Amino acid sequence: MKKESIYHYYVEGDDEKSVLDALKRDLGCVKSGKVDKFNVVQNRFTIARIRPLKSGTIVVLIYDTDITNNMEIIKYNVEFLKMQKGIKDVICVPQVKNLEDELVNACNIKSVEEITKSASKKEYKSDINNCSNLGARLNKCHFDISKFWSRIPQNEFCEFGNDAEKIKNY
Repeated sequence: MKKESIYHYYVEGDDEKSVLDALKRDLGCVKSGKVDKFNVVQNRFTIARIRPLKSGTIVVLIYDTDITNNMEIIKYNVEFLKMQKGIKDVICVPQVKNLEDELVNACNIKSVEEITKSASKKEYKSDINNCSNLGARLNKCHFDISKFWSRIPQNEFCEFGNDAEKIKNY
């Protein structure tokens, strides 16, 4: 029997964590794995941060692409992770431009507030983090995993491509 791969996701914030958890747990449309908050565009990986990863782990970096002033940090992170012998693969998943735009692209909605029925974008952030039925709400908005994380950014982030297909379950 083939050993199941170990995935470890790094996301920017609580809202990405909430959405990713719903995609894994409620909708089953992405590979299961641990999720940590760590902004890979702003912060550098260290040996101490990756030491807890099990050998053979596939690291998934999910990041916004609306700010391009820290390209050297993400370049460092991708190269650093690829050099670690315990890491099996590094998967880059850009969000064009951010999570909100990805959700609008993948759902039949005009604004992200429709998912949580929030009055404003500010309320949406807290509402999505506190939503206990996010998977059902995404389904109600006709969420389509094939449209989510499906684009390549039209800026400097394009050099990392988009490997989201490697984590999607169809």
